[in-house]
Amino acid sequence: MNGNKFLIIDDDPLTRQLLSDILCSIEGYRTDEAPNGMVGIQEVKANDYDIVFTDLTMPELNGLGVLKEIQKINPYLPVVVVTGMSTIDVAINVMKEGANDFITKPFKIKTITSTVERILGEKRLLNRLGLKGNDRESIERLNAELFKKLQNINLLQAIHAELDSLYDNNKIYSAIVTMATKLLMVREASFGIIEDGYLKVKKTIGTKERDIAIGDTFFESILKTRNYYLANLGEKNPHTGEPLAYPFLSIPFVIKDVVFGLLSLANKVDGSSFTDDDISLALTLVNKTALRIENNVLYEIIYNNLVNSLKALVISIDARDPYTRFHSERVTAYALQIAEILNLSEDEKDAIKFGGYLHDIGKIGVKDRILLKAGPLTQSELDQVRQHPIIGDNIIRPLKFFPKEQEIIRYHHERYDGTGYPEGLAGEQIPLLARILAMADSYHAMTSSRPYRKAMTHDQAIAEIKRGVNSQFDGKILEAFLQTPVGKGEETKKNKPGILESGAENAS
Repeated sequence: MNGNKFLIIDDDPLTRQLLSDILCSIEGYRTDEAPNGMVGIQEVKANDYDIVFTDLTMPELNGLGVLKEIQKINPYLPVVVVTGMSTIDVAINVMKEGANDFITKPFKIKTITSTVERILGEKRLLNRLGLKGNDRESIERLNAELFKKLQNINLLQAIHAELDSLYDNNKIYSAIVTMATKLLMVREASFGIIEDGYLKVKKTIGTKERDIAIGDTFFESILKTRNYYLANLGEKNPHTGEPLAYPFLSIPFVIKDVVFGLLSLANKVDGSSFTDDDISLALTLVNKTALRIENNVLYEIIYNNLVNSLKALVISIDARDPYTRFHSERVTAYALQIAEILNLSEDEKDAIKFGGYLHDIGKIGVKDRILLKAGPLTQSELDQVRQHPIIGDNIIRPLKFFPKEQEIIRYHHERYDGTGYPEGLAGEQIPLLARILAMADSYHAMTSSRPYRKAMTHDQAIAEIKRGVNSQFDGKILEAFLQTPVGKGEETKKNKPGILESGAENAS
């Protein structure tokens, strides 16, 4: 049995048991458990522990409160904060309060193992130094330096995780400024893109947001050397044109040996100059971010190529039947009107734009004699048509770029009462965007003419849809639809042909 002993403080018994099982299985570590922060503090007072693991969110005394109380009892006892929120803000807060590390739920055994080994290794190092007769002040100074470096490493890991979740470079331009102010503890920060001799400023904190002519500033030398520049007091502040009263650090973003952007930091909170460690930390942040931006550009190129290929497939479907033209565009436009009324996010609207356009892509796998049949379909033919959501899903699924669009394609023929296809989902089991598209798709089908039937009028289609509320359609979606321009009957091209549905498919 290993001699190291840990305390686990968490109000969730399952979490306590899981973490205890993991720790005990690594090296036979011993563990005690406490169901809340107050009991945990009593355990710390009564026992010797090598590490304390505490949940961040608990009633009465939360993780940060536990951390502060432990520092009063034994400032040298390592504390690891356990949290379900892996963000830069959480990382900075717990590390600033003195935590040795933080781990996120769900647990990864490798992460817990490396965290424990690192902390115990630090303790062994300090113990050896103490045995050699080093005075306490030296040990504390060494510990403080080591702790600072470990904090920086952990913060950079958190930043790296947050950057990995950002695929929109405009969001990165904003995020990098916020991250930099917190990481370097500065009051002023800005990021801009180099364009046509100007720094086009995208985001600032604590300073003016305006475009800056490169030629009249020290930014020009950064573009030539592709290296950072630490301005001296008295040099001209590029943002204000006034002499600098504090150090100003500017770092280039370089991709393929070309400077495409600049991150500038100034006015440290503690009034100090930028140290070598500060500059090294800022350079690491910039390099990680530049790589993320470059990857996003490559991602966008690949994404656009995929989109163009998929659109070509849809065009090939439209070319088979003149009545299918404009269907996808109309359905998408109607669905977006509903999304606007429901105040959906931009990401959800983007999914509708593309998923709506592709919703019938699976009909590429339906035979022409069925798709183009000028009359009602037999049951066998209808069964083949009803495979198109699955075929479409199979086309999109391997690409892994379009999870929400994939749901639209697969589930836009499900019915609210569970009698739809392909899976018979009911109610809110059906993804919201698929329910929205189903409403738009059905309205356009009803108001479009086919060789074997005339289009319904707007009023007839609305009456038919109302009859299908809570059987075919979600009532909340209908309420939103009736508030849209098309739902109010303001759509002027309602008789324009353009539907992929055929035969009895129109009634579903």
